[in-house]
Amino acid sequence: MTGFGGALAVGLAHGVPFGRSDSNDGTDQRNESGDSEPSSGVTHPTPSPASLQNPSFEEYLTGWSVGTDLPTAPGESIDSVEHSVAITSERAADSEHSMALFIDGVADDGTIWVEQPVNITPVDTVTVDVYSQQESFNRMSQVAFFAGKKPRDGLSERDFNREKDIEDHAGWKTYSYSVSDLEGVVTLAIGMNVVWETGVRRFFDDIRLVTE
Repeated sequence: MTGFGGALAVGLAHGVPFGRSDSNDGTDQRNESGDSEPSSGVTHPTPSPASLQNPSFEEYLTGWSVGTDLPTAPGESIDSVEHSVAITSERAADSEHSMALFIDGVADDGTIWVEQPVNITPVDTVTVDVYSQQESFNRMSQVAFFAGKKPRDGLSERDFNREKDIEDHAGWKTYSYSVSDLEGVVTLAIGMNVVWETGVRRFFDDIRLVTE
């Protein structure tokens, strides 16, 4: 795999914008059908007082850095497959905005995420809400989660926990990850891994640091 690994500044990636977007880009035709949004039915635990900047993306990507580990487009291209990070008001689990991640899965692979440093010492669990248009037996994308010391050469796909499929539900679902064995300031990174040969676009929102 050819990828960037480390954090990227907010900018342009092969003509696909990182930043604000308030409309559906028409990708992932199998799942983004435009149906009305199912209710999440999610009850959240009490968040930790530990500082996490802009956890619901209401300030767009303030506080977050973007990272990618992406294959090149098939053929003789040396460019990575198309991808984007956008803050959108299409739907939200909390307040007015969420983060939409997109990867063109034509190469059947690829990871994209946002990250920031955080003091994890008082935290037991990190949770994130993820939106899937519909439940599917097809395994297309996974939540990518990392908390720990960032490798010197930056994060890559192999560093992430990718055990949880996104298409295991319809609507919003909260995914939880234990971090009780960590302490001090670590890098927290959350994103999406693609394992299906189609354009995949998913929504992420309301990242929480939780103490029990």
